[in-house]
Amino acid sequence: MRKIKFIINPVAGDGSSKKMIKIIHDKMATRKIPYSISISGYKGEIEELAREAASQDYTDVVAVGGDGTVMEAFNGIYDKNIALGIIPSGTGNDFAKMFNLSHDFEEDLNRILIGNIEWIDVGKVNDTHFLNIAGLGIDSSILEKTEKLKKKIKGPMAYLISTFLVLAKYKCEEITINIDGCEIKKNAYLVAIGNGNFYGGGMKITPEASLSDGLLDIVIIHKIPKIKFARLFKKVYSGDHIFEDVVENYKGKKISITASPDVKINVDGNLIGQGSCEITIEENKQKIIK
Repeated sequence: MRKIKFIINPVAGDGSSKKMIKIIHDKMATRKIPYSISISGYKGEIEELAREAASQDYTDVVAVGGDGTVMEAFNGIYDKNIALGIIPSGTGNDFAKMFNLSHDFEEDLNRILIGNIEWIDVGKVNDTHFLNIAGLGIDSSILEKTEKLKKKIKGPMAYLISTFLVLAKYKCEEITINIDGCEIKKNAYLVAIGNGNFYGGGMKITPEASLSDGLLDIVIIHKIPKIKFARLFKKVYSGDHIFEDVVENYKGKKISITASPDVKINVDGNLIGQGSCEITIEENKQKIIK
């Protein structure tokens, strides 16, 4: 029998996620599925709550919030044969875009209760697992700036403004990328490694990536004049940037990256380190309620 843990981030989507509490109770009152609701109180608690649910024989953990909520919940249940459900209520919801979710709370809850399962691949950067996208270079610096701006500016606009503030001062670094034994050296603005497609509030950075093909997509944007980078940036939202001659697109299973300690690494919107790293794909490792 299913046993569902709903974990709600009360600040996601400027607090809209809290509307789910009544909707869940009303809907579950007519069902014979054991469930409980936990509301996170601080950054990092979602992962703790998910890990606790795994130890209490829950079969499903449903993250109600944005991308950060989803990734924390995933980290709490990874490799424990628990299905991850998503009810998107954040500002970006980039990972949720991979499943064409409705963004209607009641419809999303009905989907969770139907419980159709899809197994997806999981990426790994050194010792950190990820569902969506890892990146090195300017995108990590933009992420760092965005986290500071979010205190004053909400939503994707914070990311957009951060991009141009960072671009004005950013210096490209030489990065060596080994993809399944093939070595590439580039002065690059960024290297994005995608299991999924979207990040940064809707940018389709790795448009050809699939969650279930056993491969990672690698997109490299070369060092180019900053005005050209700014023009290219607009094409990232449609995924058309990969057809430009200053962008290279590869697929692979094992990626080794050698970079300066100044080059920051981000994984699913979290800064995890700097410099060199190893990135691999683990096939069919996580159940998702689709």
